[in-house]
Amino acid sequence: MKHQVFHQYAASQLFSYYGRLTPINDISNLSSIMDWLLYSTFFLALTYLCVIIYIRIKYPFWSFMDANHSYDWFLRRPNRPISLRPCRNKYVLRNQVKTGSSENESLFAETLQRYLIPSDKILYECEGKHIEARMTGHNSQMSFFTHPFTEKPCGVMASYPVLVRDDKPRAVNYISHIAAPDSDAIQKLIATHIYNVHDKTPDHSAFILKKDAGRCAGLRPLATFSTSLFYMGSLNKPKLAKTTTLVQIYKDQWNLVVDAIAGLPGFVVALDIGAIQARVKAGVIFVYALMYKGAMIAMYFIEDAHMLYEHVADHGGKTLRLVATIADNETLDSSITPLIYSGFQEALAKIIKQNADYKMLLVDSMGANQMIIRHLELDPEIMHLTTTTGAYYFVNWAYRDVWESDKVFMLV
Repeated sequence: MKHQVFHQYAASQLFSYYGRLTPINDISNLSSIMDWLLYSTFFLALTYLCVIIYIRIKYPFWSFMDANHSYDWFLRRPNRPISLRPCRNKYVLRNQVKTGSSENESLFAETLQRYLIPSDKILYECEGKHIEARMTGHNSQMSFFTHPFTEKPCGVMASYPVLVRDDKPRAVNYISHIAAPDSDAIQKLIATHIYNVHDKTPDHSAFILKKDAGRCAGLRPLATFSTSLFYMGSLNKPKLAKTTTLVQIYKDQWNLVVDAIAGLPGFVVALDIGAIQARVKAGVIFVYALMYKGAMIAMYFIEDAHMLYEHVADHGGKTLRLVATIADNETLDSSITPLIYSGFQEALAKIIKQNADYKMLLVDSMGANQMIIRHLELDPEIMHLTTTTGAYYFVNWAYRDVWESDKVFMLV
């Protein structure tokens, strides 16, 4: 009797256990899991679609470009091109934007004069010979944007190769001289020019873009900076110390330039030496080296900005720009810094002696230029007029670090 009761109890327990594993219960559980997965997938897809729509609306141009976006830069593997093929999107108009090697510099300069600086108080005086000098010495590319049924271009853009050195040297294209009557034309110019140049030179697929004032919405900058405008007025010629000599680099001593750039730390972007020589020969840029006890302690790259300020705070005149300064970091916080500033004053005085119309000075706060700016702001003979902020950006090159402006050298 006891054995019979035991067998009945065991059978009931087994039936209860296996009853929970019947096919009907399995199907019900599986259906619930599938419903959960379906709803989750739908929710994620809807969220992703809403994010994409929001990004396209908020950043209507740069979201279509291969660039370091502020919302996805961390997803990219750094130090490599974002895309190996040219980026084709709705802004690329190859039938209206024609790109080629520099051949019509006069028409290019004429279009720049009309559209580059939208201000009645500032005239852009660049001529064809100046554009030719800037495009000589490297494989430069120029684009002309024309509307249908018109002959004259309504927008221009140019780029040329520069050497970038951070983790390892590489050649990229520097975008310069973007000019068009409105932002829509500028966006089409940028997209099509980059597409055409990338297509022509696939080994140089990365670009550097400078935004002089403001930021490019939706992009993560490579480096930020400020640009200060000074009025020089009647600049008095300084007296250099007996132990210092200012040497103009013109016909020879180019080894000083090559060695000085090669020894720079940080993030370095520089023109090829042949391009620098072409600009010096044409009088577009002036290069001076400051020697102290027989050794070079500073080098100044000062260019004609081709800008005529007619009326800014009751001041005006032709404009010089301090493009870049090379100075030994060990000297920037020592007693030698006044000598470096005196050397810069001497260089300005020599340039102004050749053309007294130079009254204005632009300086970007990059690298050792910051030391020059600090001294300019304390100089009683110099008047600080305005300051704007801008940024440099990489296009079609992934990177992680945003460089501090004092660690960046830009000679472009």
